[in-house]
Amino acid sequence: MSKRCPECLRMNEDARTFCTYCGATLDPHLRLIQDLEKQKDTAPQQTDKRKEDMSFYVTRSAPQEKKKSAAPWIILGLAAVAVLAWFFLH
Repeated sequence: MSKRCPECLRMNEDARTFCTYCGATLDPHLRLIQDLEKQKDTAPQQTDKRKEDMSFYVTRSAPQEKKKSAAPWIILGLAAVAVLAWFFLH
């Protein structure tokens, strides 16, 4: 009795685990394991897609600009006043 490949439908020897012509798995148990591994590999991508879909419903505020400190301007002003005071007093 021969094994028929489910992919290319060609006949293979009974001792074969993989198809001689296309390389597909002939053993139904191995095919099941391979299918489960493929589903496991694609599962995280599906959850990421769900998160992207849900981001539509999440309200996000616009990024706020960071307030700049007035300290450098105050120090510069005080220095200018000190220089002017020094010139007028001497």
